[in-house]
Amino acid sequence: MTVLVEGVSVIIKLEAINRIIPDGWEGFRQYLPNFTLCKDDKLVRFSFLDQDETKEFTDKLESLNLVYQGSEGAKDFALVDQMYGVTTKCNWLECGHVDINNDPQTKVAACRIAGAGTSDDTVVTPEGWKYENSLTAKYGLTPPKQD
Repeated sequence: MTVLVEGVSVIIKLEAINRIIPDGWEGFRQYLPNFTLCKDDKLVRFSFLDQDETKEFTDKLESLNLVYQGSEGAKDFALVDQMYGVTTKCNWLECGHVDINNDPQTKVAACRIAGAGTSDDTVVTPEGWKYENSLTAKYGLTPPKQD
């Protein structure tokens, strides 16, 4: 499976949450920053439109002892931009564009654990998410051309 990427997405390894946060995922739920959560069996993702909100949340993650940057790049969580991709070296994520419901007119950015050994491109989205109301439908997947 893959998790949807919109705006700037903070993607966290579920394994890191379960290893580091007291009571794992259940303990982490008290820190949910907004209603953009989508989660599969390996990744947890939140989306932000504002740099300050993104920084506030990543600072919170680091205060909980989740590590953004290690010696090999992103360690426990990564930032992924809808239009530009992963913002730093990250060897544990594969990101790209996939079709929603096998419809090539509804491509979205998405990420999954690297080397997952699956061709399942099912995209996990936040509850109530609909493509026609999405940031992707409104802004697309590629940056605007600079004149």
